[in-house]
Amino acid sequence: MLENFLEKYPGTVKELSLGAEGKKVTLGGQSALPFHDFEGTPGRPRLVLEISDSAPDDWAAALQEFYADVKASPVAWAQKCVGYGAEMIFMNLNSMEKDLPASQIASGVRQVAEAIPVPLIVFGLGDKEKDEAVLPQVAAACSGLGLLLGPVLKENYQVIAEAALAHGHAIIAQVPMDVNLAKDLNIKLSKFFPLERVVIDPLTSSLGYGLEYSYSTKERIRLSAVVHDDKTLQSPLIARVGREAWKTKEANQDARKGILWESVTALNLLLAGDDIITLRHPESLKLIKSLIN
Repeated sequence: MLENFLEKYPGTVKELSLGAEGKKVTLGGQSALPFHDFEGTPGRPRLVLEISDSAPDDWAAALQEFYADVKASPVAWAQKCVGYGAEMIFMNLNSMEKDLPASQIASGVRQVAEAIPVPLIVFGLGDKEKDEAVLPQVAAACSGLGLLLGPVLKENYQVIAEAALAHGHAIIAQVPMDVNLAKDLNIKLSKFFPLERVVIDPLTSSLGYGLEYSYSTKERIRLSAVVHDDKTLQSPLIARVGREAWKTKEANQDARKGILWESVTALNLLLAGDDIITLRHPESLKLIKSLIN
């Protein structure tokens, strides 16, 4: 009997719903390893397209050209990406580099969140002081809209996580490619924040630029969660593939090469166990979606 050869694992990844009523997306919930749906409850990875809240100057030339008609308008950019099939939108708050008032940045985030029929992921600079000043105001301005807000670091987790909790958002707990650091930050968060509303970001590397280390870190986190039932690591995982893939010299040389670089990186990290994959080119999203299907 086939059943005699199937593995059954004790752990389950926590299920997380994002977004306001009427546009919720659920991730996590799997009780088996990636794509081993025959051994347990399947998880469905979510494919996300990235935008910025002001016209980016650090994106590859091919992407700048592709989004030329919308990159100055975050709302139009987000809506265009939804049209390409993005299941969520990942918005980089690069306007924070210009030291705009936090209230102005937060208002812009709310406009985007209300204008799209899918959940919004909002990501700051990873700068302790600037993120502490802006992300709590974003959380308050978007109260009840079910954002995924980050990054939450060991240096500022208390301030940002408390604001997210007060206004009904989930958070991205970011650590530098280390299973024990991910575990430690989740333990600290668990003292006041429900781990059911945490997504782990152990950082991401692209093909040819450290992918193997990124893969092994994420794989170990997922093995700990599902196989070893480590409840402190049973959170969904996010891979910011677009950012890493499109800054490589290969992707910058040629748009088609960039799409393949992004897609191969994404496929590998899906196999490692990532639940959210952020991409920058809709052709990459189309390709990965066809492979998953």
